[in-house]
Amino acid sequence: MESPFYRGLKKIKKNHFAGKGNDVEAEIKEMLYRNLDVDDSICDDIFFRYCAGAENLFDSAEILADIVDLFNCQYDEETDPLTEDDWVYVRSIVNASADEMDMNVITYIMRLIVDRGLY
Repeated sequence: MESPFYRGLKKIKKNHFAGKGNDVEAEIKEMLYRNLDVDDSICDDIFFRYCAGAENLFDSAEILADIVDLFNCQYDEETDPLTEDDWVYVRSIVNASADEMDMNVITYIMRLIVDRGLY
């Protein structure tokens, strides 16, 4: 099942190629803020890491969708494989922001990180 973020991304992409999209980058960023329950500065950092200056914004945003799914405890380990660098990056976010995050989300993400031997 597709996550709300991924469905929204597909809609933005469809509108863009149909000539109906405005500022695609702004639309993706706005959708990120709506779908990710973390501090705005973290959203900015995540967006910058995956989408700013991307050669193909839509491909980069698909990776962003996997990150959003992870923070929403809906990560699909089989179809959304993140790289080791992505996991290390996520670990740094969780470590830096744990005081502001939901404990269930922290536990979920850290379990996945430990399962990969990256803690």
